[in-house]
Amino acid sequence: MADDVEVLPLFAADPVAAVILAVAFLAVLLSEAWIGRTHPGAGSHRDGWTGAAVGLGLLVAYVGGALVAVLVPAAVITGGAWWFFWAGLAVAAAGQALRLRAVRELGASFTFQVQTVQGQRVVDTGLYRRIRHPSYTGALTCALGFTIAYTNWLAPLTVLGLAAAYVVRIPHEEQVLVEGLGEPYRQYMRRTRRLIPFVL
Repeated sequence: MADDVEVLPLFAADPVAAVILAVAFLAVLLSEAWIGRTHPGAGSHRDGWTGAAVGLGLLVAYVGGALVAVLVPAAVITGGAWWFFWAGLAVAAAGQALRLRAVRELGASFTFQVQTVQGQRVVDTGLYRRIRHPSYTGALTCALGFTIAYTNWLAPLTVLGLAAAYVVRIPHEEQVLVEGLGEPYRQYMRRTRRLIPFVL
């Protein structure tokens, strides 16, 4: 009787895939470091515990997704794995590109922390014309792409952890913005969606 063959996700079974995935992840980390360096924020922040929630959500999606991919071999994608791998990385790249564009369009008003500064205005052009948090849309899309690239049917479910973090973060952030920017932001909220134009 032949020994059972261990089923592993592509990044754990193929060194080439592992290197490509690591390089892609490093590229995202470097782009996030660039955002932090160029948008340091000013004054005190009002994150509360929502910053920690987002950090935990990112860990659940990226690290948890990889662990699920390795620890649940029954759900590993074996047919067309490279296709899913490249498709996932393409989705991740599109998501991070969306996030970077959102950062650029928001300009000095973008920071990792929740805060407002004196004289800050509502940005309602470009991506912000239809949705209030395109950088979060980009972050969710990027995480989804990586979990698809993990080539396990269950891995994308871990992105729900990041989504749950944003469910906490977004209302808190919007409350701070309403307090800081006043009626213009209330009007902006009434004519836009949070993450997906015309939908959500």
